[in-house]
Amino acid sequence: MVRVCQSTIIDAPIDEVWAILRDFNGHDRWHPAIAFSEIEGSEPVDAVGSVRHFRLNDGGELREQLLALSDKDRRLSYCLLEAPLPMMGYV
Repeated sequence: MVRVCQSTIIDAPIDEVWAILRDFNGHDRWHPAIAFSEIEGSEPVDAVGSVRHFRLNDGGELREQLLALSDKDRRLSYCLLEAPLPMMGYV
């Protein structure tokens, strides 16, 4: 099985970065490959269990579910529910 990991250093105050990253539905505002994003149903964007549906610029559509969100630890995790890519165990 292939394992892929990536990290980066962001030259900005941690509180500003966290305010952007914790918005589970905000990645279309900063990620260049994402054309559109919405939270399914009426769940708040920071509710564990909420599902985001988004479209890539190439037309691919994905669904991801928020598994955990901790402001104290500045950590979130999510899993892939549906994607046009053959990926499994994506968390």
